[in-house]
Amino acid sequence: MDTIRELYYGNINPSERDINPDSENDRLEKLVLRHEARLQKILNESEAEIFGKLKDVWAELNCLNECDCFINGFRLGVRLTVESLLTE
Repeated sequence: MDTIRELYYGNINPSERDINPDSENDRLEKLVLRHEARLQKILNESEAEIFGKLKDVWAELNCLNECDCFINGFRLGVRLTVESLLTE
């Protein structure tokens, strides 16, 4: 019951995760940031504005996808739990 209460009060953020230094995620994130910085230098103001909008929409899409993955994973976990309790 404590986990549910902590989740309700916002003390647990299901989408929060740590990225270990020197991991594949860390390497790819740095690569994206490096390419983004290079691209920002060569874009004119209009292009930079379009690129900013693209990044915003991409972030929103990623957020929706992460939410769907969380919901699907949670549902699977509950189904596994129910099945394990109902099986002899």
